[in-house]
Amino acid sequence: MTDPLIVLDSLPTPTDFYRLYWNKAPFVVRGAIPVSTMENLISADELAGLAMEEAVRARLLKTAGPTQDWSCDYGPFDDQDFTACGDTHWSLLVQNVEQFHPDTAELLTHFSFAPRWMLDDIMVGFSTPGGSVGPHFDTYHVFLVQGQGQRRWKISSQPITDTGYHDGLDFKVLKDGFVGESVDLDSGDVLYVPPGYGHEGTTIDAALTYSVGLLGPKYSDLLSGFGHYLGEHEALDSRYRGPELGLESAGFTIPPNTPHQLQTSLTEHLQSPAFHQWLVEFFTTSSHQDLALYTPRDDQLSGDAFAARLSRTALFKPRYVKMALTGQPPGDIFLGFDGHSFKLSQPTLPLIQTILSEQRVSAASHPEILNHPQTFALLNTLYNHEALEFLD
Repeated sequence: MTDPLIVLDSLPTPTDFYRLYWNKAPFVVRGAIPVSTMENLISADELAGLAMEEAVRARLLKTAGPTQDWSCDYGPFDDQDFTACGDTHWSLLVQNVEQFHPDTAELLTHFSFAPRWMLDDIMVGFSTPGGSVGPHFDTYHVFLVQGQGQRRWKISSQPITDTGYHDGLDFKVLKDGFVGESVDLDSGDVLYVPPGYGHEGTTIDAALTYSVGLLGPKYSDLLSGFGHYLGEHEALDSRYRGPELGLESAGFTIPPNTPHQLQTSLTEHLQSPAFHQWLVEFFTTSSHQDLALYTPRDDQLSGDAFAARLSRTALFKPRYVKMALTGQPPGDIFLGFDGHSFKLSQPTLPLIQTILSEQRVSAASHPEILNHPQTFALLNTLYNHEALEFLD
C-alpha cells in the first residue's frame, strides 16, 4: 500500500511543516506563489543569456525521447548550442540564479518557514516538451516552483532504497525507476520533495521550473572544515599529550581508556564557542567560488557618511544574501556572512534579528543604531562589504 501525495491549500505553517513534512513527506500546494512574484522571475530568454556567461554554472541535458539516450554538456553556451538542440527533449539547468537575478531571489520570501541558512541555491531549469532529467532522488530538500508551461511530476511514495543507476552519465538516473504517483504542475504551484524521495519531471509544454534547494553538509565536511579552522587558530589547536597513559601503554598497544579520552577532548572542542563562531562562517560560505560577496565596495562610506544616509533612508538585507545566526543570551552570539563571523553584543541582537527577518531599518525607525557604537560599526562594515543595501 502506498501513501497518496498530499495536496494542500496553502504553504504550511512552520509548526506543521516541521511536524508533518520536513524529512517525512512530499506535498503539493496549488497556486502557492502569487502572480505578482511569478511575473518578475527570470524568463527563458534571460536564463539562456545567463548560461552564456563564463562565471555561471549551466548544463544542457538532452535525451532522444523514449530511448533515453542521455547526454550532458556544460556551459558557457552560445546561440548555436541552443539552435542545435531542436524543439523537444532537452533541458537547460542554471545554478545560483538568485545571485545573478535579484528579482528571482524574491521567491525566497515565500519559504521563510524553512531554514534559509541551509539554502544552497535557486536552480532554474528551462525544458522543452519531453524534456526530463530522468528518475532520480536528491540528498537535499527541494521546493519545485512551476513557472511558465506545465510539467508532470512522478513522486515516490516512500524513500528510495534501490540505488542502481545508468552507467556512463555525469548525473545519476535510476535504472529501474520507482513506484509513485503523478501530478501536473501549473504556474505558481509548489512541490516539496524531502531527501531520498524519488522524483521525475517531464515537460508537457515548454516550461520553467525554479528549484529552491536546502542542502545540509556531510559530517565529514563538518569535521574537516572545523579541523582546518582550528589549524588556522593556533591558540585553539591544542595537542594530545596522553594524560591518561600508564604502564599498559608501553609498546604498540592503545589502552582501552585512550579512545574515550580523545573523544572527550574532541567533544570539548565541538562544544566550545569557537565551534559556534566557525559554524556561521561555514554555513554562509558560497559553494561557488565566483560568488564571494565579502569584498569592499568601490563606494565605501565613512562613519559620518553612513550615519547621514541612515538618517535619510532605510537599510535592508537583499534576499540573495545568506546570513546565519547562532547562540543566545547570556552566551556568545555570532552572526555569519560569506565565510566571516561577527560576535554580537546583546543590545545589537534585536536589530540584527529585525534585519534577518528582511525588514528595513533606519535611524528614524531604530534610533538605537546611532546611539550604540558597536551596532553602528557592525552595520557600517556589513554595508561596506555588500551584505546590506540602502533603499535608494
